[in-house]
Amino acid sequence: MSEAARLLVVDDEETLAEMLGTALRFAGYDVELASGGIEALKAVKDDPPDLVVLDVNLPDLDGFEVCRRLRRDGHEMPLIFLTARDGIADLRFGFHHGGDDYLTKPFSLEELGLRIEALLRRTRGNNAEPSRIVN
Repeated sequence: MSEAARLLVVDDEETLAEMLGTALRFAGYDVELASGGIEALKAVKDDPPDLVVLDVNLPDLDGFEVCRRLRRDGHEMPLIFLTARDGIADLRFGFHHGGDDYLTKPFSLEELGLRIEALLRRTRGNNAEPSRIVN
């Protein structure tokens, strides 16, 4: 069995962040939570995760700016935007600034788990553990 993938979940909605953390831990991931952009940047600098799940609407730095700074600083881990913004312009902006995937709220936990699994499989090889997240 391979080492658990480390995920950073960044969302200022505490209830949602805690729910995601619980579900992702149950699925076998090592999860760190951050509630803002500055906190997320510090967490990545201190101990880079294998994947980031990043809300766009954060109180200090928006998720697009967080992603832009991570990429500028050489961090290449997969990044999934998780946001209520569902316009094509936002989607385009997210991908152009370094996002690897984009999931709109409300979302299915199972779908998020499958997207995480697919991205980790590409970056960690086929030994990424299958997701146990179900709705």
